[in-house]
Amino acid sequence: MSLHIAFFNFPAYGHVNPTLGVIEELTRRGHRVTATATDHLAPSLAAAGAEPVRYNSIFGDYYTSPYTAEANAGEGMRCLQEALALTEQVEGFYRQHRPDVILHDFMAWGGRFVAARNGIPGVRMFPTYGINEHFNIQERFPMAELTDPRIMEMIGKLVEVLPEMGLPGITPPEFFFQIAELGIIYVPRRFHYDGDTFDDRFVFAGPCLGDRSKFQGTWAPSGSGRPVLLISLGTAATGWPEFFTLCLQAFGNTDWDVVMAVGDHVDPAELGELPANFQVSRHVPQLDVLGHASLFVTHGGMNSTMEALYNGVPMVAIPQMNEQRANGLRVEELGLGTHLPRERVTAQSLAAAAASVAADTAVAARVRELRDDMRAVSGPVVAADAIEKFVSTT
Repeated sequence: MSLHIAFFNFPAYGHVNPTLGVIEELTRRGHRVTATATDHLAPSLAAAGAEPVRYNSIFGDYYTSPYTAEANAGEGMRCLQEALALTEQVEGFYRQHRPDVILHDFMAWGGRFVAARNGIPGVRMFPTYGINEHFNIQERFPMAELTDPRIMEMIGKLVEVLPEMGLPGITPPEFFFQIAELGIIYVPRRFHYDGDTFDDRFVFAGPCLGDRSKFQGTWAPSGSGRPVLLISLGTAATGWPEFFTLCLQAFGNTDWDVVMAVGDHVDPAELGELPANFQVSRHVPQLDVLGHASLFVTHGGMNSTMEALYNGVPMVAIPQMNEQRANGLRVEELGLGTHLPRERVTAQSLAAAAASVAADTAVAARVRELRDDMRAVSGPVVAADAIEKFVSTT
């Protein structure tokens, strides 16, 4: 039976990209898939087979909030404003084109609102760590204190709107921490903190990587025979252009073929004359590069971490925010690379960390083992099976 499956996304690559493989699998099975999307993210969703349901996000074209304590302290209110704007703009479409199920990112609260107000079953998606009675990343790696005035303002506003959004009698703590009937986690259980405490209300699909060549292009190595080093701080990193200069100093004219993505906040031309072994651009087809890379110097975002591990690439993780610090520490704890705190980054420490990880045969073996475990299971199939089963039993 063909279903209408609606994806409610949070407008950031790190939240949308993990769903693309699942969308491809669902459409391959003959289901209709719609997905909320900003204009900037719509092409990737359409390439995967979804019908974009466009809306204007309060974050702009895509999520570019800088990774600073000041910016992150206001994250909760922006998420609530985003959810209310999303609900207002797309609810009419979904009342006219009623889905059988809504899959909503754990930060796309608008999906929960539309589902609750219209009696549509909902599935929660976690492109990062899931939440259960035993693990909550906010408690272990807090982004902002609950006593922060901006958090308190958001909670007060949430109390007001929850009854209007079809959730009367639900308190803010219940809204944040109540466990859905089904949660899909795009991380392997083995990597997840306290993974063995998550029961059958959760499905560990792991990374569900789709074909991005239609909207990202392709990449091939130079043919020099030198090992490939990928350097990237992700799509939303801002405020640290000096990092890329340090990388030029650390890896210029070495035995690495370096591919460095500087993002939208740095002009590659401002870096001056590049060493002959460097290829620098704003963005690169990351999956293609990782398919050939021997090492990844990364901010440690979950999307990048999963893509590296799926391709068997060890990491030097240099986190920019608390969730990334959790990932960097987990990478180091599991022996999959090393965690280099931002405050310790110099050209010398970068070069030393890269050399140490690249030469560590035990790290390489552990990364290959996890890669093989991840590739032994089709994440998109696991997720699609769980979605179909949920709809059939709801």
